[in-house]
Amino acid sequence: MREEERELVVREFLGNLGHERPEFRWGAAEALGRLGDMRAVEPLIRVLKDDPDPRVRKKAAWSLGQIGDLRAQRPLLVALGDRDDDVQEIAEEALEVLKRKLILQSVR
Repeated sequence: MREEERELVVREFLGNLGHERPEFRWGAAEALGRLGDMRAVEPLIRVLKDDPDPRVRKKAAWSLGQIGDLRAQRPLLVALGDRDDDVQEIAEEALEVLKRKLILQSVR
């Protein structure tokens, strides 16, 4: 994917994080995690904290683990206390992924 195309795709998904339909929001959250773009970290943290749909929060947690940015550590720790068990589970898994990525980065 060319840089211009990637830029458009990332912007589109970032915009969809605020869509009225939850399936658009969770699809965007997952796509941003797969793309691994660091610009998505702060918006995904907001979604993890504030989205009313647990499926969206779950995808945001997963994506934050995939991206592997240290800024996600505290919000993921907070998500361990989410009211939804699935969000808690994915946040725990994301923290493990994040920890492994950070360890690998420190070794290099």
